[in-house]
Amino acid sequence: KRVQSTTRYLSKMTARGKVIGYFPSMVKQREKTRLMKLLDVTRAKDDSHRLEKLQLAVEALDHHDRQKHDDDIKAGAVQIICSILRSCSPFFIAKSELVKCCCTILLQLYRCSQDRARASFCTDGFTLLANLLEVIEINYRLGKLGDPKCLLLANDVIYKLLDVAKVPLTMVKNKDEFVSSLVSNINGCTGKYVMQLSLKSIASLSEHVENKQVLLGAKDLLGAVEVGSRHMDRSVREQAARILLNLAWEPKNKSKLLQSSIGTILALVAGDGGSITSQSYALQTLTHLATDTNNKIHLVDHNNGTVISTLVHIASSDTSQASMSIDATKIIGYLTCRATAWNIACVPGVCTTLSSLACRSDDLAQLAAKAIHKMATYIHYHPKTKRQDFKTVHTFMLQAIVTISYGTSTDVLKYKLYGISADRLFCVLVAELRRFPY
Repeated sequence: KRVQSTTRYLSKMTARGKVIGYFPSMVKQREKTRLMKLLDVTRAKDDSHRLEKLQLAVEALDHHDRQKHDDDIKAGAVQIICSILRSCSPFFIAKSELVKCCCTILLQLYRCSQDRARASFCTDGFTLLANLLEVIEINYRLGKLGDPKCLLLANDVIYKLLDVAKVPLTMVKNKDEFVSSLVSNINGCTGKYVMQLSLKSIASLSEHVENKQVLLGAKDLLGAVEVGSRHMDRSVREQAARILLNLAWEPKNKSKLLQSSIGTILALVAGDGGSITSQSYALQTLTHLATDTNNKIHLVDHNNGTVISTLVHIASSDTSQASMSIDATKIIGYLTCRATAWNIACVPGVCTTLSSLACRSDDLAQLAAKAIHKMATYIHYHPKTKRQDFKTVHTFMLQAIVTISYGTSTDVLKYKLYGISADRLFCVLVAELRRFPY
């Protein structure tokens, strides 16, 4: 019976119902309910009458009954608010009181359940975000002439909506236009708030596993992320770094992401003028890329060892947080393999930095010692290698391992060339150096 009644409602939808997005016959059953307060707004004669009706709707919807909010959204309350916001455009300043009432009602409606809010994002997200971002942009551009409360309310609604935006793009209505509009906001001449919220929207969508490959293939998206990563506002850069991190989780994205965005990632890793959060996101992104076997050589050889030099600087910097020093050291260890060990060891300061880190804390000692152990395992004399270069690298490695041998951490001792004691290790390495006629 429910299915049959719903089918009848769908068949009786009028042109007005299609525009506003509600079922007239369903609304008739609710004439004395909360939703009628919103419908009265659409029938208002002028703006003052409309504002009066909206204020009555605010009072009627100001409750914490989750089931009632679910029912109202299901019946089309959000679509009605979207139609009212559209009618205010582009005169959002002159009609700021109407806009504030609409935003207040939306905040009340989104006291609903997570599932209903998620469904609302899928059906209403594109239209609602477009209207609210326009409200924010106009009020931001006007500065003191704008309405700050209106801007903040619209911002709060978007944050509420993005909390439940972790959904497959295939479920989002007008998904292609949605992503394209967000990218256009970032690449266009928009203010920092719209840029940050557009990036945050993409970042929220990119958290879902099904969206990672789809978003990476979206037109101009990586270019928009690069624009965001260079923005003067820290919150904008943080969202750009968050998108790169989310996309790097997908194994099939790693190669393309490295080829197209290595410069952007390194700029965020360097942290010049950025926040600790964006730098941490970028380091985690680099960690995901470094675990891919095909990326190791490319990362180590990029721009004559720029990646390794940057990581060494972060690992040894006194201003870096302990977690970032650990991440940087971990990445050096991930990148060390038979094909890259020699080039890593040749980067100035690598062995010295790793040996000093091994004595700084237990966590760093373990990671640094493991990296040195991997380099010592893979570096061997080759006829094509210049003897002086080989002697220099081995000398640095010897000094590093001897320094590590004086560490007090038992974790370090596990990585000393298969358990050889410190004295014996020194003798073995010296003997190995003497084998070659330098």
